[in-house]
Amino acid sequence: VEQPDIICITESWLNSRTPSSLLIGNLPYTVVRRDRTRSRGGGTLLIIRDHFHFSVVQSVNDDIECLSVDLLTSSSLFIRLCIVYRPPSYSNPQTESLTDSLSDLIATSPYPVVFIGDFNSDNITSPISPIDKTLDSFVSSSGLSHLIRSPTRNNRCIDWLLTSDISCISDPIVTPAFPSSDHSGISFSIDYHCLPTPQSLVRDYARANYEDLTTYLHSFDWYDLFCSSPNSNDMYNVFTSVVHNGIDQFVPYHCPKPKIASYPSHIQNLINHRNILFAKINIPSVRSQYEQCSRDLLFKIKKWNQFCEKKKIKRTKDLYRHIRSLTKTKSIVPKELISSSGCAVTGISNITNLLATQFASYFTLDDGCIPTIPSLRLPPFLSNVSFLPTDVFKALKHLSPSCSTGYDNIPQIIFRNCASAIALPLFQAALNAIHEWTVANQLSLSESKCTHLHIGRSPIPSYHINNVALSQKSENAPERDLGLQVVPSLLRTASIDTRISKAQTALFIMLRAVSINCADILLKCFQTYVLPHLEFASPFWNPYVKKHCERLEKVQQQFTRILFYRCFPSPSYPIGLPSYPQRLSHLGLQALFERPLRDRTNTFGVHIECTRSTPRFHCFPRRVAMLLNTLPPYIHRSPSMNVYKSRL
Repeated sequence: VEQPDIICITESWLNSRTPSSLLIGNLPYTVVRRDRTRSRGGGTLLIIRDHFHFSVVQSVNDDIECLSVDLLTSSSLFIRLCIVYRPPSYSNPQTESLTDSLSDLIATSPYPVVFIGDFNSDNITSPISPIDKTLDSFVSSSGLSHLIRSPTRNNRCIDWLLTSDISCISDPIVTPAFPSSDHSGISFSIDYHCLPTPQSLVRDYARANYEDLTTYLHSFDWYDLFCSSPNSNDMYNVFTSVVHNGIDQFVPYHCPKPKIASYPSHIQNLINHRNILFAKINIPSVRSQYEQCSRDLLFKIKKWNQFCEKKKIKRTKDLYRHIRSLTKTKSIVPKELISSSGCAVTGISNITNLLATQFASYFTLDDGCIPTIPSLRLPPFLSNVSFLPTDVFKALKHLSPSCSTGYDNIPQIIFRNCASAIALPLFQAALNAIHEWTVANQLSLSESKCTHLHIGRSPIPSYHINNVALSQKSENAPERDLGLQVVPSLLRTASIDTRISKAQTALFIMLRAVSINCADILLKCFQTYVLPHLEFASPFWNPYVKKHCERLEKVQQQFTRILFYRCFPSPSYPIGLPSYPQRLSHLGLQALFERPLRDRTNTFGVHIECTRSTPRFHCFPRRVAMLLNTLPPYIHRSPSMNVYKSRL
């Protein structure tokens, strides 16, 4: 299916270490996941286009791998879409628990319900097992209809498409599987006319007529417009309304073309040939050809992705931009929120007001009492704050030419290109805002959120704030301070565990994001994204315990081993894999325990203590230190031992 609107995947095999951005990159999709947390494998995944309005249905049973969303239609109705994965190891009681959860999803939805997923139960063969009878009884008693009766894996139909309303589903067919999957796909259509359509027109600021827009803004007498504004907020509203009128007149619209990544002709021909073979897959001789074609297609796609990635990351800046696009979390504006009363709130303005009300409920209310402040000799006024319209003009010209709009719905490119016309009104608005800034903030201290960490074996004192005793951290509970995990015993175990976890997560994401097998690029990514986690706060929390050093070193050992497997493959691996020191020497890396030892403190010299003893004054260490301190600085700064010997 080309350019699908919704993609449902079971057995996603994802966990918290895999960001959703790694799956979609810059594509106009939103990812909704339900990962398996207790073991590997499993999991359900939903990839849906950004312009669709939906809300995630909270699951009552966390042990069931089911992801449900309610799709909002244009008629304010919903269609509940549920992605289900039932592992083949499920027993009969577990299957009954699954059917009970699915029954609850049907009972709580007055709208049509669609179930799709891998049930690992064949619905086209007989006789059926007791577990299959449980599922079949659930389907018949719930009034659901099977829409797929063709094999989806070998000769079995274990991937189901169920619905409570046949009229909302059309064209259900079995499609060829992904090249890396052993299950066939299922394609169907929901009534597309009832789904919301994306916004087709956007402002084209690249073709805006900035000269006429500047002339239009110069034609206003801003002082007359601001005279009727009682405060700076009203003044800025007048300013934005004038600018918006100018944008409507001089900035055209355009229909952006969707970003479609197409494969080259040889891959498209291979896909068409694979689809032809899939239509004849029931013939035994064709099945082997289909499987071989799938393997070839997977290899060709992988090579094409590596070629495209190599073109993107020719420069270091492009490399970092590419990895950032795959690892940066996509900001999503919620389509719907539930208020404290249980009502659904939609719309940007309503959601904003709901969030503001929720945040304001945690603030300290003003009781009208002015706190007593000791009298200090303070100047009766602040220092003069002076700035000119030319300063505003310079600040506007230094803005980036971004087309993204802020809270006032005016992009920065308008401020930059029309700076000469709007610098003066913005200057006047800023003067009024400074004049209105006269109210001092009253802040209160929350004693219940304060705690103290006792270090040492001395008796633990009791600390109070406003006669409220502060709680004490337990002996093994870490306290986060400046990014470090600190425990009362000052052991580095908690901090080391955090650093290793972050480094392994960054290493895993980096290796998944970069598919090209180039040692230089992988080394650069390792030194940029992984090594800072391993050496975080090393001047203070440098490990000294052997097991901590070995655990940190193990992350770099793992990276060098994977790099050799990817960039320098050999059939003799793992027996013929070079040792860790040999890999470091080949890649030009240093062991982690050596890096803190390489510094420039040798240029400070050696401190020589005074002594009154003649034998000690003429001892060998003291004589060597005296000679070492007399050496010139360029010898101390030698980059290596060989250069040091030659200069000496």
